[in-house]
This record gives sequence, structure tokens and C-alpha cells, in this order.
Amino acid sequence: MRSYIVKKRGFTLIELLVVISIIALLIAILLPSLARAKELANRAVCSANIRGIIQSCYIYAQSNNSQFPATESAATGGLLLNKGGAPGGPSATPATPQTAGSVTAAWYPAAAPGVSDPLSCLWMLVLQGQDTPKSFICPSDPIATTPSLEYQTTTSTSAQYYFNFDNIVAAGGPNYNGQGESYSIACPWNDSGGVGGWWTDNSGSDVPEVSDMAPASPGSVATPGSTLERDTAQPVTGNTYGNYIYNSGNHNGDGQNVGFGDDHVSWEVNPYVGQSGDNIFTFQSTAADGPGTSGYNGNQQQVDSSSTAVSMLFNTPPYDICMLPARDVSSGAW
Repeated sequence: MRSYIVKKRGFTLIELLVVISIIALLIAILLPSLARAKELANRAVCSANIRGIIQSCYIYAQSNNSQFPATESAATGGLLLNKGGAPGGPSATPATPQTAGSVTAAWYPAAAPGVSDPLSCLWMLVLQGQDTPKSFICPSDPIATTPSLEYQTTTSTSAQYYFNFDNIVAAGGPNYNGQGESYSIACPWNDSGGVGGWWTDNSGSDVPEVSDMAPASPGSVATPGSTLERDTAQPVTGNTYGNYIYNSGNHNGDGQNVGFGDDHVSWEVNPYVGQSGDNIFTFQSTAADGPGTSGYNGNQQQVDSSSTAVSMLFNTPPYDICMLPARDVSSGAW
């Protein structure tokens, strides 16, 4: 009987290279689509976070004379980004300290620096159990990736170590340096040192209240040439740089989620979404040029990483909303 040996034929080197090339080509084609799908999913999570913040503000307002959470203003005629003072309702009555377990978290010690900033207002929601630190993280934020701690229990109970935007390093660690927040709120204080009419539960569906982190101009506005550069006062008409030039850094400069007074959230490709076309990432320094006026676009003031004051001059609609805090997209500096 004759026996036969069957030889198995393997792939040749050329065949393997062809297969590898096809796989590489497919990956190259699919990766952008996958990245796009991931970003769209991140936008949905971000939108839910912002809507949750506004809903938490509504819950807070039910027990605080229709006012959203706001610390007491410590300045008039120019609102400091870092504000001192105690929190309160419209009458600015200091609140009672909150207690968490064995740790008493003093709300806002009047002598401490940087304790009455916009993020401290959000911290009030956390202290009252209406929101969590994780809810303040946008999954597309390249800078804020770790939630802030609700309480700092080892060295201090001051608000500045939780939800603030000072680069405070006394307590050590990134969670104490304002790096755990991805969102800005409409600056709550008006030019008289009180709480503005926009920061209430009846402000209206066209009033922006919360957004992806506002972009700060880096001290002085250089000639744009990088997607990390920001010129927030750049007009839409005639803009040749791309939308990144005036948008938040949370979503690669493509746009930002913006939540409005009726708690709906929309994706916006530029910041000119306030009442009468108000730019929510700038403010006006003269009462003659509010939203809808002919001189509005020419007199917008940018918030940069070295700013100390923002004026909120328009206390009746249309409001001049300015989202704070603002963060340098390139360095992460507040």
C-alpha cells in the first residue's frame, strides 16, 4: 500500500503583509469614527451633568427665596473673582456651618483668601447633598480629570481647599487646587454687590446659567496660531481661525454645552448664545453697551488668567452674562 504525505501550505510573507496592510487601513478608517463616537457620548454625559447642576440649583432655591446658591458679595463697582465674606440669601445673612460626621466644615471663613468664588457656590450644593464632586467633571476635559474632595479632613476645613480656583498648595495634592471642576456658572453677583436677577429660579429659558469651563485668555491676547490660544471676544462674522478661538477647551474647541434657566441644555458652537446675542465668555465694562446695542461687540472685555475683577452692570434683561471661573486652556491656570 502506497502512503501519501499531505503537506500543509502556510501563508507567504507577501500574503501576511497584504493582510496586515488591510487591517491597518481599516483601523485608520475606523479610529476617527470611534473617536467621534466617544466624543458624542462624552457630550451626552457632560450635558447630563450640567442639567443636574441646574436642577440642584432649583432644589436649593426652593428653600432660599428663589435664589440659586451664591456666597455674599464682598465688592461693589467691580466684582472680584476671589471674593471674601460669608454666604447667605438675598439679605446676605451668614449661613450656619455644615457638619459632616466628626468634621465641621466651616462654610466660608471671612478672613480666608479665595473662598467666595463661583466654584464655592457649587460647593454649597455638595455640602447640602444635592450634588456630588464627580458630577462636576466633564469626561472630555483634558485638565480636570479627578473630582475634588468633598471635605478636607487633615489640615483645614476652609472652602478654599475644595471648590476653588486658586492654585493653593498648602494642603498639597491636586484635589486641593481647583483642578476637580469642569464647569463655569453665570457670575452670580451684580455690580452693586448683590445677587443678579439672572441667578434665580425664574430667570427664563433664554438665560445661560451653567456651561463647560470658560476659556481664559492667557494674560494678553497673542496672534492666534494654535488651537490652545483663545480670543474670546473674536466676532463670529469674519472669523478665520476656526471655532476653537472662542470656545471652551473641554471639547477640543469644537463648542460647549450650555444649560439655561429652564434646565434645558444645548450644544453651542460659539459663545454668542445669551440674550440678544450676548457672548457668555466676556463682560462689558460700560453700561452704554449692553447686549443688543450697536457698540456691544466692540467693547467686550475678556477674562484672562491674571484678571481680578469682572463688572456685571446690566441688572435688567437683556442680561450680560459672564461665565466664571475662566481657565487657561493651555496651562490650566485660573
